[in-house]
Amino acid sequence: MDDMDKALDALKVQIKKEIVDNYFAARCDLEEDHQTLENEMADYRHDLANLSPLFSAFYAALGREAAIDRVMRILSLANWPFYEDFKQLPPVAREGLLKQYRNWALTAWGRRLNMVVDIYRDLAARCRDLKEQYDKVKIHLQLLNEDIEKFNNSFDFGLIAAQVEAMEGDGAPICGGLLCGEREELSTRMRFKHRKLTDKDLPPPPALPPLEAVKGQLKATLQAFPS
Repeated sequence: MDDMDKALDALKVQIKKEIVDNYFAARCDLEEDHQTLENEMADYRHDLANLSPLFSAFYAALGREAAIDRVMRILSLANWPFYEDFKQLPPVAREGLLKQYRNWALTAWGRRLNMVVDIYRDLAARCRDLKEQYDKVKIHLQLLNEDIEKFNNSFDFGLIAAQVEAMEGDGAPICGGLLCGEREELSTRMRFKHRKLTDKDLPPPPALPPLEAVKGQLKATLQAFPS
């Protein structure tokens, strides 16, 4: 083997190494990005679950179930968020949730109205923040799937194997002789699957209208259903 052959062999080895290195570097980046998405989803679900005490305080301030039903209709919430959690709370715990909302008013009805308004204001703000968090996760998911598509197109195992075999010059199969069918099966298994999220995986936050849009209806509900 002369110096030219040795140089060509060394170049082939370097090219094959770069192909493999690029593949695993891109794969590691995708795996890290996927884990980042999982962490964001976990943070969002945790923050969403933390709405439960605030919704329970809202239900407790509304008082009667008829009042809750009227308000949920006003808010267009067919499924009452965290209402099952609220029903499990004993009366003492429900009262405890309202302590931070004790405020001034000349009458008991006025204090109740102020409490409902204050809790709703907090709820609407929290839901807006959660919607932003939810949207960021959805955008991240879309970008991740776009990167997965690029990866699968750029690093198809069958194509990589064909490139390496072509460099061998005699069409010999790589890695101890993978047959065409075996290589196709391995290529399919090594492809990244697109990440799909259902509402069960990532429940959207409750969509609450701004306080100004419903304050009058909240007041009318409390007048119709005194505690």
